[in-house]
Amino acid sequence: MNESEDPIFEELVPQNVRDYWEHEAHDFTPWLAGTIENEDTSHLEDILGLDLQVVETEKSVGRFNLDILAEVVDDGRQVVIENQLEQSDHDHLGKSLAYAAGIDADIIVWIAPVFNDEHRDAVQWLNQNTREEVDLFAIRLEIWKIGDSPPAIRLNSIEDPSEWKKKAQRSGDEVSDTKELQEEFWTQFRNRIEESSTRLRPRKPRPLHYYSNPIGKAGFHISFVSLLKESKLKIELIIKDDEDAFWKLEDEKEAIKQELGIETEWEEPRETRGGNMRSNIRVTRDADIENRDDWEQYFDWLLEYGECFNDVFRERIQQF
Repeated sequence: MNESEDPIFEELVPQNVRDYWEHEAHDFTPWLAGTIENEDTSHLEDILGLDLQVVETEKSVGRFNLDILAEVVDDGRQVVIENQLEQSDHDHLGKSLAYAAGIDADIIVWIAPVFNDEHRDAVQWLNQNTREEVDLFAIRLEIWKIGDSPPAIRLNSIEDPSEWKKKAQRSGDEVSDTKELQEEFWTQFRNRIEESSTRLRPRKPRPLHYYSNPIGKAGFHISFVSLLKESKLKIELIIKDDEDAFWKLEDEKEAIKQELGIETEWEEPRETRGGNMRSNIRVTRDADIENRDDWEQYFDWLLEYGECFNDVFRERIQQF
């Protein structure tokens, strides 16, 4: 472009979602479920800050069918996903709450192209007045085009649970000092991920000893672990219900160790209390997270070797 010429910009043009999905149950719901199941990390999962797996679509709950029942990969929390292709209405709000009550869900995700003010207010009120582990999201479904470009989808979270409000509502004995320290540590680590140019994904921190990250295939994930009593930090590749995958990786143990550049521990497949098979590949370092002055170096280590795990294992597990 000549320096004297002004740049030419096309306009973003909103599209009617009905031009792309005619029917909620037959068209949109299968598409959305497919993105969760098939994509490395779906747009919806990034918006929620959660890694999901689809349990069932059009699940019968009483006299109605829930669009998508999903669960959070690392802790099994139940997720209700209710879809609309028209503006929000009382019917879908009521159904979302009824479905959540019927399956004892912890998370409600309501998706629509337009949200009326009263429904946004209702979701906000529910987030402010429910227990901490219950989260509600109002997600606006948008489709845009620029000139003759292919359509682009955007899921825009217009109401979601506020982390600081939920924390402020806790009673004094609801979360221990240890849990608060763990949550603060993972919150700052999440912030580092958001600020960094990294292949790791920011996920919602919780008052737990671990913080999980996707690695592009169901049944596998990276887990960052802080053990206060042992004064250790760990990074693990978790493998669920796939003994063959562990042994195939174990065949490449020396090559993997060389690529990671650090000593690795291999924990063979064993049965968990829930009856599932689980195996781990991990690296470990000493760390006292009660000493906040050292947190930045711990975050550096978690980012460095978290990315190494992503690079070393991602392509391998895609072949299984």
